[in-house]
Formats: sequence, C-alpha cells, structure tokens
Amino acid sequence: MPRIRNAKTIAKRIDKDYFKKLFGFRRWKLVLSIAVPLIAAGWLFADRVAGKSSLYSSGPVSSAHTVFGQNCALCHMRPASFSAKVEDKACLACHDAPAHNSKQIFTPACADCHLEHKGKFKLAATSDVGCTQCHSQLQVKDGTTKYHVNITGFDGDKHPEFSAMRVGQFDPGTVNLNHYAHLQPTLRGPNGPVQLQCSDCHRPNGLNQPWPYALVIPPADAPSNTVASASLQSPKRSFANAGTGRYMAPIKYADQCAACHILNFDPLIGEPAPHGDTKKTRSFVETKIRQLVADHPELIHQPITTGYGDEIEATRNYLRPTRDYITLPAQPVTPANWVEQRIALAERLLWRKDCKVCHAQTTGEPDTIPNAVKAVIPARWFVHAEFDHQSHRMMKCEACHTGIRDSKLTADRNLPRISTCQQCHKEKGASVNAASGQCYECHSYHDWMTEKPTKGKFDVNTLLSRK
Repeated sequence: MPRIRNAKTIAKRIDKDYFKKLFGFRRWKLVLSIAVPLIAAGWLFADRVAGKSSLYSSGPVSSAHTVFGQNCALCHMRPASFSAKVEDKACLACHDAPAHNSKQIFTPACADCHLEHKGKFKLAATSDVGCTQCHSQLQVKDGTTKYHVNITGFDGDKHPEFSAMRVGQFDPGTVNLNHYAHLQPTLRGPNGPVQLQCSDCHRPNGLNQPWPYALVIPPADAPSNTVASASLQSPKRSFANAGTGRYMAPIKYADQCAACHILNFDPLIGEPAPHGDTKKTRSFVETKIRQLVADHPELIHQPITTGYGDEIEATRNYLRPTRDYITLPAQPVTPANWVEQRIALAERLLWRKDCKVCHAQTTGEPDTIPNAVKAVIPARWFVHAEFDHQSHRMMKCEACHTGIRDSKLTADRNLPRISTCQQCHKEKGASVNAASGQCYECHSYHDWMTEKPTKGKFDVNTLLSRK
C-alpha cells in the first residue's frame, strides 16, 4: 500500500536540536565571531597601553607631517575619537598663515582645503573646489571688487586673460629698450660684432656666474662688481625651489649693459663716468678733467674738442654720428676758461648722447645737470600669481615670449598670454598627458611674504611619542 506523507509524519523526522549542535561551518562561524572581536579589542588595548594611535588613522599623512604619524594628539587636540577634527589652532601653532583677503566674506577652516590622511606628497596641492567655492561667484564684504568675479577653472574660457596682457595695458618701463635692435647679428660688442642671446641679459636669480657684458673698467668711486653667491639670494622654502630662483634677476646697468654702453667722456681719461646719480657724474667728470690738466698743463694751448670723431661709432651702439649731438663752445677759448669749456663739452657728450640713448630727461639740458626720469623696470609682472622659470627651463625663451624678436617699443608687453600656457597646462593634468592646471600651481591662498614666525613648543620625545 502506498506510503502516506503528510505534515505530521514529516515533522516527526525533524531534529529538534539541530540549531543547538555545532558542526562544520557553524562551528567556525561561532569561533570566529567571538575570537575576531576579542583579538581586535586586544590589539586596540595593547596599542593604547603602548601609547600608539596609528590604528585610528584613516590613512597616511602628507610627507611633511610624517614625523607626527605616531602622535595624533599633536594635531587632534581634542580627546581621542574616530571623528576628532583638526582645529585651526593646531595648524596655526606651526604655520602662522596670513589672511587671504580682508574683504572675504568667510574664512574656511585649514582642514577644509588641506586634506590630511590622503597620502598626499604635497599638502599645499589643494583641490580647485577650495578656490572656486568663492571665485566662481566672487562676493566681498563691501560689495565691490577689482578682481574677476567668475573663475571656475583654467581650461578654455573658465579663466580670464592675464591682467598684464589685457587690452589697454602696456609696459610701464621708463628705460628705452629695443629688443629687435639688440638681437641683430651685427650688434657691436666690446670686442667686435656679437649675437646676443636671451640669457646674456635675462637669467634666474641665484645663478653664480659672471655676466658676459658687465662692467669692464669700473670708475674709481664705483664698488667692485661681484657676483653674489647663490646662497645669498632669496631663501628657498622647499627642495622644489632648490637651485636658481623662480624669477629673473633685475636688469642693472653694471651687470647687463656697461660693457657695450661705456660712459667714456674723454679719450685721455680711461675711466668711464659713474652711472646713476647725475650729480656724482658731474663731480667725477670735473675732478678727472682738472686732474688731467694739472698733470698735462700743455693741453690748455690746444683747441677744445671732445677728442672723439665719427670713428667712435665703430665702438658704440648709437644710431646717429657724434657730431649731431656735440656743439663746440661758441665763446673764445682762453687758458682761463679752457678747463670749464672742456668739462662742459664732456658733459654734453654724456647728457645729450650717452644718457639719452636709454633715459628720458626732464629738465636741465644742456647747461645744467639734467634730471633723468627714474628707471622703472618691472621685476615681476604677475603680481597675483606665481611663475617659476626654473621649472620651465626646458623651453626656449621665444616659445613663450613669441614676439620678442620684432619688438621695437619699450611699451611692448613681451609676455605669454593665457592661451600659451593652456597649450601645456590642463585641469586634468597627468591623466591627459599634460602639466597640471590646478589653481594652486599659480596661486596661493596665503600671502607668505607676511608670514610671522612661530615659537616651537615640542621637544623630540613629545614629537616622537616617547615616554
């Protein structure tokens, strides 16, 4: 007869103690669920007793802060917890960071921009969000700002043209300079024709090498022309700034110009006149000519002349012959006034020809001491951004300063436009085989020029968590 299967008969076959028995996977599951928490708790307890706190860390700290890695309390100043946020006072204990701008409507916390425990090599490499949260729709306390109010990135039209290259801007320099003329292959040098290179006049600060066209024959009252050691230049904040400096050394007559533009004023006097203060120049010329006549009194019986003919043009880089600039004294020459007229003629050579090649003169020409317009040569064009020539040393100068060979006017702005930089620098950086185009590459939130020194408060044992 057929077997009868119903719920009652089937229920009799069920082992009522099944869930009480340990076997196979169930046994290991129970053992591990008890052992693992106990081991973890013991590990945490042991590290706590040993004074270690690395187990609480959400990741490695930046390279600059690795020495703090075993002592979280140096930065996490509140009692230990899994969410102990670093407060600004912990950062300010070591970095007295200046304010960004007095008009900003809010100040983010240090940890909002500088994210630790992300394994960053450089903590200053902040996210663009830290900048664009304000600068995408810039607002200030008093309602007005001179800065661009909508910057969302670097690519395309997200960033405005550099301020120095916008319409209506010009080079404020007051020293006449024609790059086109200085880059001609027939330029007269101190020892014959030369072909100037950009690096002959422009080089980064700190390069410990002599200038090729520096002062050759210094006047008696001029200081010796020495090249400062690289270690005496502007200090470097990190190894990334090692070597020569970010910015070009300032243009100085004694360093870049003197060998070709010599301020000779008399062929019988080998020393050139000093450059700079016109009063000192006049005093120097007068003293030298009077001394010359005292040593050679027979000169006062000779006609007065500059001693130079048009042959001077073979050694000087001037555009017009000397005779166009020098007029001989009209009054009769006597032994009594010979010296004064010789001095006056020498000064005319300096004021009207030598000095006027580079400097505009306001008053005093030709009978009194002229007042030259103060020399202004911008040392830094991008005042709101950083630029590092050293990092771009693989590039030819003309790759960025594209119009330099055709520049004939002092007012020309021979700087790269933002479109030039955007060819190499992209927001995504290495992921698109490009140089980084993040905000922090060129801009700094803090003005470190106004940084204040801090007083250290840790000793070695505290820093390294030693008892």
